[in-house]
Amino acid sequence: MALENAAVTSSQNASRVAKEVRTKNEELSFDVEKLFLISQALWEILKHNHGYTDDQLEDMITDIDLRDGRLDGKIAKAPDLQKCEQCGRTLMRKKLQCMYCGESNPQQPFRR
Repeated sequence: MALENAAVTSSQNASRVAKEVRTKNEELSFDVEKLFLISQALWEILKHNHGYTDDQLEDMITDIDLRDGRLDGKIAKAPDLQKCEQCGRTLMRKKLQCMYCGESNPQQPFRR
């Protein structure tokens, strides 16, 4: 009986976790589609208002992709440790000011 109860509990837990994973996957899929839509709108604004071409976009994508030396469809990860622009010491990840010299070091908007 105890083994049967444990199996039922385990099955219920697995179903709950699977449902949470499906929900998270749906949320991420929605976010990806939303970002794709925003990217498309921004690209069309740039083409229309500034005359950029699809070839220029493709060249820039390739240049950015190759920053890590690999053409793999992924953006190069920024180094985990960022240096202070003033004194060169390692910054704490979530601090906007250097704890050594007090210099303001804004966060890079595309840092991952």
